[in-house]
Amino acid sequence: TLWLDSEVDDFYLEYGRYIIEFNREDKGIPVEERQPIKLMIMSPGGLLYINNALIDLIKLSKTPVYGYNIGTAESAACFIFMACHKRFALPKSRFLLHKGSTSNMSGTYDQVAADMEEYERLINDLAAFILDHSSISSQELIENLGGEWYVTAKDAHEKYGFVEEIVDDIDALL
Repeated sequence: TLWLDSEVDDFYLEYGRYIIEFNREDKGIPVEERQPIKLMIMSPGGLLYINNALIDLIKLSKTPVYGYNIGTAESAACFIFMACHKRFALPKSRFLLHKGSTSNMSGTYDQVAADMEEYERLINDLAAFILDHSSISSQELIENLGGEWYVTAKDAHEKYGFVEEIVDDIDALL
């Protein structure tokens, strides 16, 4: 069990190391017999490049990674949650989907223009990821992703399809 319970920053690269190590330890064990990695999430989000690294490692992991939203999974934490092989949420938990922040762009015009072009590419990749990992329509994504789009656990489960189960028994977390 791993806890993503603060801002997604360089610290969480350690979780990428754990995922690789758990897969190394499980090598040779059939996937269906592997003990899943439980990722408990209560995070305001954070850095996009850490988000992308963890998404890739979770997707590559043969040892299943189960995501549990235990309160809030915002921004990068929401997207990391969506990458998990199975996804669960507590009844009152919520998600925040948005395009994030570009507050660290500075420099010459050409540098800022290049940074903005790269940011736009990353946001387009993120939008494609959301569409692939939910039942959110392209139109609804376009209408909502530009702002702060909060989604309840119930809507994530029943309407948008990125929560498989609402947890109603503490044993599911053990």
